[in-house]
Amino acid sequence: MKDRVIAIDGPAASGKSTIANAIAERLHIPYINTGGMYRAVAWHVAKHGVNADNINEDALREMLASLTLDYVADNSGKYEIRVNGEFPGEQLRTPEITALSSPLSAIPAVRTYLLERQREFAKLGLIVMEGRDIGTVIFPNARYKFFLTASPEERARRRLCQNGEVVDGATLESVAKEIAQRDLQDSSRPVAPLKQAADAIPIDSTGLEISQVVDRILDRIRSHYSTYRVSYGDTDQMGVVYYANYLEFFERSRTEMLRDAELPYRKLEELGYYLPVSEVNCKYFSSARYDDLLTFKSWVSEIGNVRMVIATEIYCGEKRLVRGLVTLACVNTKGRPCRIPEVLANACPIISL
Repeated sequence: MKDRVIAIDGPAASGKSTIANAIAERLHIPYINTGGMYRAVAWHVAKHGVNADNINEDALREMLASLTLDYVADNSGKYEIRVNGEFPGEQLRTPEITALSSPLSAIPAVRTYLLERQREFAKLGLIVMEGRDIGTVIFPNARYKFFLTASPEERARRRLCQNGEVVDGATLESVAKEIAQRDLQDSSRPVAPLKQAADAIPIDSTGLEISQVVDRILDRIRSHYSTYRVSYGDTDQMGVVYYANYLEFFERSRTEMLRDAELPYRKLEELGYYLPVSEVNCKYFSSARYDDLLTFKSWVSEIGNVRMVIATEIYCGEKRLVRGLVTLACVNTKGRPCRIPEVLANACPIISL
């Protein structure tokens, strides 16, 4: 079963925190900043005299034993990290804490301690979590995985704009060099190195506004994408796809979408529910041909009472070919209309948020 997590990974200063926070606000879900958790550990141990030059794992274990770390929601629903009952706030973003958090993140004892805390947050429901190994180590079965990048120059400019993140007198060149060193350190460490998960969606945010990056991610969260190579059997003698086959393509995309939501038709039927098609609307724009690679994009546009409406768009490259709306009626084993089951209603918001 996939974890209800939106995992956002990427290197330092790639915009992970800003984007993850914006997504959480748009979806009204908790945002867990794992980088903040490492900074919290650094803040805690720094108070005991630890710095980047005297790290000792045995001593760290003793300090972690006395550390209580959690996230607390304020009245607006925004989560803030709490360390032994205190809210360190902006103290976590000083250059000293930033410099200490990276070597600490490579210590197995620290990672083990935080891994347990981080996985506990999945109990909150759908969450967005960002870091460097969310989709590879912490939640390898996350439902959604993204890897956010940007050019070194763009990342250096962003870091310079963050208050307290760099030392006085820092330049674009010096910050870019520090970021490159951090990338090398994070990607070459033996424990949970920074790398893109095989099934993560890469997004280069260079030159993009925050809202543009957020919209791209939300589109992938709200919609189900799949591809299909047109076979000759789908076409007429001229190699053009039969109009009626677009309805079959809608069914193919819808079936895969429900399967990815871990509610395939067979499972619903075992629960005593059926989803026959009650209405189909299709708007045709252009034709597909034999051997075209098509992209199916489907999303739940409406769900409630006894029906669910699924929208599907089919593309060939950037060209939209058709758009359709399929209305499914929910019936029980006696063939009578019934309300959409809770298990389906709970699964679909993952698709249709």
